[in-house]
Amino acid sequence: MGPKSKVEAVKKFAPPVVRPAISQSSLVFVPRDVLEGFQERVETDIDWTVTESSCRFHRAQYKRNDDAKVTFSQALKNKISRSIISGFLNKDSGLTLQQNWEFLLPITLWDTENFATDEGKICFDNENCVTDDLMKLIKNAVDAGDRNVLKNDLMTVNVLRVNGMQMTELDETLTRYKKLTTLNLCSNWLTELNTTFIPQTLKAFELHNNCISDVSGFADSLPFDLLYLGLSRNMLTTENIDALGHLPYNLTVLDLADNDIYHLTPVLDAVSRLPNLCALQLSGNPCALCTGYARTCLLKLSRLKWLDCREVLDSDRPLEFTEVHPDDLRSTYFHFTVFRIVSCPQPPKAEKGASTSFHIELELPLLDVVRRKFLMFRRPESLVELLPPPEDEEWPNTAGASVPAIGSRVISGKIQASGIIQDEQSSHGSDIFNNMVPKNTREIHNYTTFESSKVQWNKLMNFNEPVVKIFCPDLVALRDTFRSAITIRLVYSIVYTPPKAGKAEKQKSLQTIKPPGEMRVIIATIRCSLRAPDWSQQSQHFHWDETLGTSDAIHWGDGDLAVLQYSQGPVKVTKGKVDAEMGSRQSMPEFLTCHFGFGIDTLRTT
Repeated sequence: MGPKSKVEAVKKFAPPVVRPAISQSSLVFVPRDVLEGFQERVETDIDWTVTESSCRFHRAQYKRNDDAKVTFSQALKNKISRSIISGFLNKDSGLTLQQNWEFLLPITLWDTENFATDEGKICFDNENCVTDDLMKLIKNAVDAGDRNVLKNDLMTVNVLRVNGMQMTELDETLTRYKKLTTLNLCSNWLTELNTTFIPQTLKAFELHNNCISDVSGFADSLPFDLLYLGLSRNMLTTENIDALGHLPYNLTVLDLADNDIYHLTPVLDAVSRLPNLCALQLSGNPCALCTGYARTCLLKLSRLKWLDCREVLDSDRPLEFTEVHPDDLRSTYFHFTVFRIVSCPQPPKAEKGASTSFHIELELPLLDVVRRKFLMFRRPESLVELLPPPEDEEWPNTAGASVPAIGSRVISGKIQASGIIQDEQSSHGSDIFNNMVPKNTREIHNYTTFESSKVQWNKLMNFNEPVVKIFCPDLVALRDTFRSAITIRLVYSIVYTPPKAGKAEKQKSLQTIKPPGEMRVIIATIRCSLRAPDWSQQSQHFHWDETLGTSDAIHWGDGDLAVLQYSQGPVKVTKGKVDAEMGSRQSMPEFLTCHFGFGIDTLRTT
């Protein structure tokens, strides 16, 4: 008797794992008496990435103008009017086609190339992307000396882009494009489609960044030979997602990235009915962040060759059917790791009785239970509150403007008086340690500051990993965290211990310069703009060093910063080796360098 097929194979269950109760998690609990506007308060002061900020601005514009009506023909006319071809189509232009071609067009192109900013060049390219080979179409009309040639040629193009024109509906003008194979209507305000106006010759249809929340009205009437459908950055949810199963039979690529699809199983059940689908994008949806995402996708979609723009290899597919626990489709763990801090400035020697340390701290506002509970009934302006000073307080008010100067002067003066700072220690590397300020013990923070373990100074400082690990049953909050920029602070602190009893006279002499319990200074502030997690990588890595001249860290792409190894001694270069491997030892950089990682727990696909 032959071996059992995969279909007949007995399903195996993953080994038991202790899982927190999702229903009891503070991240998903909202009381009935929560004040109106809770979600808006939670999202206040979030540092969104540039992409997320622009998409939210686009969405807000639509909501403010939801009664606007802009047809396809109006949008196309507006698109052309902003393009360089407008002068060649305008019959009332004071210039001939030849004059436009020889004088006006070269000046426009030269000005853009030499004087426009990078943003200006992007805008110029966007305004002139209405079709491919635009210059060729213009040249044909110039050679013929007839504006109608350009007008007729535009009706026979294969590619048409009418993006960013606030279009709300299609009309019969679109049916005049008989040879259209690619149609781009991205960044408009479309909520539904009248498919009677869509050319049946269409192969690729791009509808990214619109306002579509339901595809059931047009899924079964799109062109039969459609191969690519782009619906990323719309308003799709799990509701009515079953209509995706009625998309054209020949569809091979479906982009659903960055929508609001929360549950994974319904969307996979729907797209599994598309027999020719070989590429699917779900990245940026809440469902794509659950622990069992990749394994479930590759189990249910056996014909899939690409998932979230990553090629699916044979080694990625599970060797056997292992049932994914239901909770692994509803939750995951977020983790933040500090791989290393290299070449941090060495602090001056602390006075007797003081302990020094370095640590990393950061806030994760969308995953912060304390902040979330507070904002259910309070305003964001009250997240930081100040206690009144006690009547017998001897140390100056740390809330005042003079605090940093006083704190700095006292500590600096004491250290200099004791002769601790030597000439070589007061160089540029030690300047920052003269700016230490007392920790304000009167401040009440109604949010969580996550801190790493505290370590002593070293040329190469390593921290316990992960620094932060948070159970996340709220996949929307987690998804939005990866759409934001997280600010990380490298902090140096000195903690002073009170003098021993019995030294009353010495204690009395020090009362006038009594230091607070803790002094601190921020060595570096680093901003990491996160991206949607990649199922093929355990975490996304960031590199920052002080030579960058900015607080923004560099996303390391597919590289793995965890495997880097640094040597404090000279590195011997082996003859014949041009480039060292990533994992080989490298010389210690001379400047402050930091490496971080952000990721989520994922069930390995194999």
